[in-house]
Order: sequence, then structure tokens, then C-alpha cells
Amino acid sequence: MVYRLDSFVRSVLDLHELLQLLERYDVRFKSATEIFDTTSATGRLFITLIATLAQWERETIAERVHMGQLKKAEQGGRNGAPAPYGYDLVDGKLVVNEEEAKWVRYIFDRYQSVGAQNIARELNHRGIRTKKGEVWSDFSVRYVLRNPIYAGFVRWNYETTAKGHRKKTGAEVLTQINQEDFVPLIDKKQFDEIQELLKRRSNIAFRSDNFYPFSGILKCVRCGYGMSGATKLKNDYRYYKCRGRINFGICDMPLISEEAVEQEFLKVLEGIEVEFQHLIPAKIEMSQEDIQRQLIRLNQKKERVKELYIEGDITKERYTQIMEEIKAEEKALFEAENKVITERTIEEAKQMLRNLKNEWHHFSYETKKKAINSLFESITIEYVGGRGRNMKVAVVDYKLK
Repeated sequence: MVYRLDSFVRSVLDLHELLQLLERYDVRFKSATEIFDTTSATGRLFITLIATLAQWERETIAERVHMGQLKKAEQGGRNGAPAPYGYDLVDGKLVVNEEEAKWVRYIFDRYQSVGAQNIARELNHRGIRTKKGEVWSDFSVRYVLRNPIYAGFVRWNYETTAKGHRKKTGAEVLTQINQEDFVPLIDKKQFDEIQELLKRRSNIAFRSDNFYPFSGILKCVRCGYGMSGATKLKNDYRYYKCRGRINFGICDMPLISEEAVEQEFLKVLEGIEVEFQHLIPAKIEMSQEDIQRQLIRLNQKKERVKELYIEGDITKERYTQIMEEIKAEEKALFEAENKVITERTIEEAKQMLRNLKNEWHHFSYETKKKAINSLFESITIEYVGGRGRNMKVAVVDYKLK
């Protein structure tokens, strides 16, 4: 039951899939404010036509909104975005926030001599927070540096990867802001210079083809941020560094030796193997092949009972009784099958863990990384003591996929 059809689905494709799903389970669809009948071919055709019109209407509205936003941007207006760092929104206008504005100027001035990560750490050490009250990162610093509003320009339809790729619907628009009393925080010349500097540093940024098995999985227990791998080329020392320390300057976790992480990781594998042993269900006497044969036999029995009932050889009460007995047997067989599958899955997982543990030192870094990513969502560690290759760490928590 829904209030309107367009509250139920957003596309004709979704509608068809949902109608097929409902029909499979003998479920009827009703609208509280519209009359639809999904039990007949004519009714389904009608509901599809209505959904097509609803989708067309939504797409038309979306196109009009897009054209309106494009027109507004071309005229120097802002399309309802929140106030950027350095400004407050007062009666629909951007007004300088002096406390934040000084840090915007600091970011632009400082970037000419140091990188975004260093600026983020400096801001965090000073206790400065973003507009949302969060710590600064290299990304949030670069976001400020790339925003033309600080030079007095409105940007619209700008493609960003902050939350995944976003498809553009046309060319990017960059226009001088249409606000008479607007106060830029930097001049256009400085902004253009910073954009060129951003491009140059992006082109020469370090890119490694090396694989660090625990990058993206390893977490710091002190601040909760992830840890990424790196190598000291002088002595080929591989280690992991905490983002909370390196990017934000809010953590004191030391650099962690990869060798120390591996030693504890192999111990974790042993523990998981023991845990899996307790998950194996009670032994099932029947094999999966036997269960499948029994299920086929029950299906044949159901068909015979239906024929007897249709021919009038058994009463409705007897038919219902036999069908309930068949359902009970099917349920027991399905439960037995689940236990068989569970047992086999656990045994396969245990064997995989044993292979991983025994062959670990023969794997390439790439193979190690793939194996860890296939098993773990996260591994949280704490520094225990020691330095370099004599370092000790402890795995305090982990999450399997």
C-alpha cells in the first residue's frame, strides 16, 4: 500500500522488476489515491503507462531545474550552496567571517612554500577546525585552494571526486559573482598562481607501483584513522604510518614496522582458525546429494496429492494434512542442507587460512594484499614497544568480511 505510484518507484524498469517480484509471491499492489489493478494484463499495462508519464514528468522537471541553475550561474548567482569557509550566509548574501577569513588567506599564502598536508597539520595543531567542526586534511585544504569564490567568482557544474565520481551534464561555468557588496579574500592573480602550482605539484606527485598488504585495512587504535604503507629506500625498511598523525597531526602513533604487523597477523590467523572450529554444526548423517534426492521425492509427492485432490479421490482436509506434512519434511531437509553447506564453507575457509599462514612468506606483496582484502574489513593495532625490526605491536581488534 502506497500513497501514490511515484512514491513507490522512480523508473519504469524498477516498476517492472517490482511487479514481477510481487507476482512471484502472490502479492497485490494498491495505491491509496489511485485505482490500479495488478492482477490483469490490462491493469499492468495501465500502471506501466502511468509510471512512464510520471518518469517523463520528473525528467522534465529535472531539465528545467538544470536550465534554471545554469542561467543563474551564468549571471553570477549561487545555486543554494552553503556558505564556504571564510564566509557566513546572511539574508542570502555572503558576508566575510573575519576569524575564518584570516585562515583562508593563511592557506593561500602558506601553500606557496609548503604542501597541503603540512598546512592541515599546522591548522590542526592550532586548534582550527573546518566549517563543519572537523579536523583539516590535505583534501579539505586543496578544496579551499581550488574554490574560486575567494577571488570573487562563482563556479557551477564543477566535477569533483570527493564522494565518488559525479557525471557532468555540461560545461563548467565560471562567472564573476553577482553581489555588489561581496568582498574577495584574495585577488585573481594569486588564485591563478595557486591553480598553476596545484597542477605542477599534482603532476610530480609520487606514485608507487609497490604493494603494501595492510594499507586500507590497518587501523590505528589511538585515533581510529587508517594506516598506509611506505618504504625507507636507504635500508629498504617497510612501515605503516597513521593518517591521524601524518595528515592531520592529531595522533602520536609511531611508524609501525611491517614485519611486526605480519608477526601479529599470523597469530590472528591461528586464532580465527580455532574460532571457526566452534562454528561447525553437529554432524549431519545425510549428504547434500541425499538431501536433493529427498527434495525431488517430496516435489513428486506434492504433485500426486494435488492430482488426487483435483480428481476428488481425497478430501480437502486430507489434502491439507498431507501438504502440511510435506512442508514439515521440506523444512527439515532445508535446515539439514544449510548445515551441510555451512560445514563445507567453514572447512574451505579453514583450509584457506592454513594455506595463507603456511605460504605467507612465499607470496608476493600483491598476492598478500589481495588475500588480506578478501578476508578482512579492518585490523586495529596498538604499538607495544621496541624500534625498527625489533618492534612489537598488538592486534586489538579485527573485522572479517
